[in-house]
Amino acid sequence: MRKNSHCEYAEKDAEKIITGHEGPLLRYAMRILGDSSLAQNAVESAFIMVLSRRKRQAGLSRDDLTAELYRAVHGAAVALIPLRKRLQEKANVSFPVTADEGERAMEAVHRLNPEEQQMVILKIYERMTNSEISRITQKDEENVATLLYKSVIKVADELKKAGLL
Repeated sequence: MRKNSHCEYAEKDAEKIITGHEGPLLRYAMRILGDSSLAQNAVESAFIMVLSRRKRQAGLSRDDLTAELYRAVHGAAVALIPLRKRLQEKANVSFPVTADEGERAMEAVHRLNPEEQQMVILKIYERMTNSEISRITQKDEENVATLLYKSVIKVADELKKAGLL
């Protein structure tokens, strides 16, 4: 075995993980933040955090690794929300109000608290099962179902008030 062969293996493994997860994680972060640059920052931070723990990550199943990456992206994205708000205030902009119903629905989702946002985005936009959401959020499936139900009701109420439902 060459002296640095373990490093080469680790790099190839990390590259494979990044390639396999980057697209869905970027989409997820973008839905939380509404800004592609901040979403990229959140995903990069998550990869760095998770992949820097190589020993721990080596024993994870693919599903557990995926769940850990989603948790890390969620944490990084939520931490960037105040920065997004400051940038919007500085530029004197906000989320555009458009006639597009999908964008209006996403605006309603952004007004939920971070935990509720996570549930709605994972279920509706990422089309995950309650079991997958449970693994990512580390909540039992019953709790996921309850939080998801309450969150969707809040979004629906906002959309009804706006005349979209």
